[in-house]
Amino acid sequence: MAQLGILQRNEAQAQGRYSVEVKHVSKSYGETEIYTDLHFQLLKGTFVALVGPIGSGKTTMLNMFAGLDRPTSGTILVMGQDITKMSEDALGEFRARTVGLVPQVQTLLPELTVRENVELPLFFAKVDSEDRRKKVDYVLEKVGIRGEARRAVSTLSVGEKQMVSFARGLVNDPPILLLDEPTEALDPLMAEVILGLLRGDNLTLGRTIFVTTHDKRVTELARKTLRVKKRIP
Repeated sequence: MAQLGILQRNEAQAQGRYSVEVKHVSKSYGETEIYTDLHFQLLKGTFVALVGPIGSGKTTMLNMFAGLDRPTSGTILVMGQDITKMSEDALGEFRARTVGLVPQVQTLLPELTVRENVELPLFFAKVDSEDRRKKVDYVLEKVGIRGEARRAVSTLSVGEKQMVSFARGLVNDPPILLLDEPTEALDPLMAEVILGLLRGDNLTLGRTIFVTTHDKRVTELARKTLRVKKRIP
């Protein structure tokens, strides 16, 4: 079972100041306990890095915040909404509007182009075609891959795919960005681009960023670091 080290507790009392609230959350897979009775909050506009050994539950926590995995018990509020009570359809629409997700394991569709993959969250969010075009153009330019827009994802390198996944996470300008080891597959130059964008968006846009990482450069940029410790049986 994993134990959370440093937590953000009682940093704000007023309602509406939290992007994520975790209330007495436990998570198990069968007889394996991952988390037990977690209770903490993430302030809006904060930049948090989650670090810990492999198998300690970092990706599980991120997926619970995104609504891709549900806790065994307890409540998770995202931007004030209880995502643990939402139907799958409602959760999908809410996630498309609220959360940008950059997973460690690529979920891009290889048969589609870069542009088409980045555009997908906008379809789920029911954005009209003209606004979709503008948003995709903007984020491809921002990430530096507009020249690759018509390439099939199947022709890209691992690092290039990660950049596309990052662009897709940003395309709907979400208030919360969740990233799972975002720099792991990137060369130093690409990693610096990602790190600069994360820090800039956090400072200038007030975007909440929650990232799992083993990269010291990420933890140095983050305002807070949470540590997960894996309990030895």
